[in-house]
Amino acid sequence: MGNKKAIGAGDRRHFFKTGFRGAPGTFELSDEQLKELQKTLLEMLKDFIKVFEEEKIFYTLSGGSVLGAIRHKGFIPWDDDIDLNMPRKDFEHLKEVFHKRLGDKYVLCGPECGRGYGMSHVQIKKKRTTYKAFNELTMKDTGIFIDIFILENTYDNPVKRKIHGMLCLALGYILTCRKTAEDWEALKPYLSVNEVLREAFEKKMKFGKLFKWLSLDKVAKCVIYWYSYCGLEDSRLVCIPSGRKHYFGEMYKREDMCQSKNAVFEGLDVRIPKGTKTYMEILYGPDYMQIPKEEDREIHSAVALYFDK
Repeated sequence: MGNKKAIGAGDRRHFFKTGFRGAPGTFELSDEQLKELQKTLLEMLKDFIKVFEEEKIFYTLSGGSVLGAIRHKGFIPWDDDIDLNMPRKDFEHLKEVFHKRLGDKYVLCGPECGRGYGMSHVQIKKKRTTYKAFNELTMKDTGIFIDIFILENTYDNPVKRKIHGMLCLALGYILTCRKTAEDWEALKPYLSVNEVLREAFEKKMKFGKLFKWLSLDKVAKCVIYWYSYCGLEDSRLVCIPSGRKHYFGEMYKREDMCQSKNAVFEGLDVRIPKGTKTYMEILYGPDYMQIPKEEDREIHSAVALYFDK
């Protein structure tokens, strides 16, 4: 029998991210690897911001990257990623110019882009690099990436908002289960010593098999169709259905998220949401400026990491 309590299970939001710690075939980044990864991510962010500014594409840092900017003036010391938020209309603009402006060095991966990506948020991956964790085991594109979470319009009418939200939650869950079914054979070796994690993934896999008659790409495109269904650009609220707390847990006033203010991240001038305090309290609670205990820190496990040399 494996561990009855999964590492990282104390915070259910992080369960599927942190539960692979210690699994056979995985590793945690050394200080040298983490420093090199953060250096690569910062170079990527500089490239993206240059294009965003020139194309007048609105963005802000997202999630832990906002927390890093306001608490550490850069990366959270143990963090291995950068996250961005972007309104749907600005992401549509990015898709139009991506190949010309960034396609020589990067690949745009999103639910509507195909290639078996199968996740509901967007990633921009650097070519000629590799960063594989449990989500990337069967992906065609596995480069070092920056995450983009799309700010979707939602309805001011509470009944319409409830219906839209429930549909988004259901379809998002179907997608993650369908992806688990797709990845199951590749996933199994990493679940052998963690019973709680295996049971959670096995439940998703069995449900996902009910949708095997639909390709992963078709399910993903269906999800994004409904995530972006509301076309109200002047609604009072926006949400992030692909975020860590999903549709209803990441509901914000439009002015808090679609307006920005200046911040500094590792010496780079960046944008963060105007309503940063509210945003951070929703994601991390009122004590977000306090450094968490070491056992509560979100540290991901990797399967492969190669830098472009």
